Amino acid sequence: MTTRRKTLIRIAVAIFVALALAFFAITLVNAWNATNGEIPSLPRFIAAGALWACGLLVGATAWATLLGGDRRVDHGAALLVSQLGKYVPGGIGQVTGQVGLARAAGVRLQRGATVFSVLAVTQVVAGCNYGLLLAATWSHASVFLRVLIAVGAVAVLPLIDRRWMVWALGKIPRTRDASAELVPAQRSILLAWLLSILTLGFASGAYLVLVAGFGPVSNPMLFIGAYAIAWTIGFIAIPIPSGVGIREAVLAFILHGTLTSSVVVAASVYYRLVAIATEGILAAIASHRVHPRRLAAAAAANDESLEDAGTPAEPES
Repeated sequence: MTTRRKTLIRIAVAIFVALALAFFAITLVNAWNATNGEIPSLPRFIAAGALWACGLLVGATAWATLLGGDRRVDHGAALLVSQLGKYVPGGIGQVTGQVGLARAAGVRLQRGATVFSVLAVTQVVAGCNYGLLLAATWSHASVFLRVLIAVGAVAVLPLIDRRWMVWALGKIPRTRDASAELVPAQRSILLAWLLSILTLGFASGAYLVLVAGFGPVSNPMLFIGAYAIAWTIGFIAIPIPSGVGIREAVLAFILHGTLTSSVVVAASVYYRLVAIATEGILAAIASHRVHPRRLAAAAAANDESLEDAGTPAEPES
């Protein structure tokens, strides 16, 4: 890649980030104005932060489970430290952070990248599975749409089958010969999927806590299902940092007629602020576990012990 092309890409990314931040700032101001300066109480903000902290810890467990080995605490810490990278367009920072730190901890680059993709698949499937809850509680939607959502929620389940993942990697020249080795065990994939469902449950619960601060919520399960689906659609929209705008649009569409759109959007915006603050705090707490010197020393010690035992450096999972 030429220097000029690299410079153009960096400029484009910088512009995209600036536009995303500007959009978020405008959305925050609009949320403030639309609710006449009303915000949820401090205890609700704290409760939402605590719920999302639980969700992050569960997500870190899913990542560590997929990577396997005896460095699971370090792998979990790497996910926590990398979370803020998802606010970069395309989630580039999060991908490079998680995979890079996994590599520093002794995980091969190809395996780390593969496991990241597997985790993303389990998260998408988990989010889509909440479509069953949405279909059961979204009384304002047509029967056809609810049936379609329910069918889709079930239809995605085969995606967590390890066999097709191995098959897909086998179609890529660089991973063809090692596809079976790179993909985690089926048991680990299923556990990561269940943990992803729990993570989304915590995130949706946090949103519910905040939106309930603006008024009574008559159908809380609808809000949980709506947020999970909105999060998933925003997650799939890779070029948009953390699905900014898309998540709010989906929430406003699904929850139309329950609360005013301004309240629905405002709660989502305030939850983003809570999420960023929570992720920053946990990243600071976990950062000592992924210090480059510490990871390098631990990886070297692990390699030496494996060589002495005559076993391969890459653990099976």
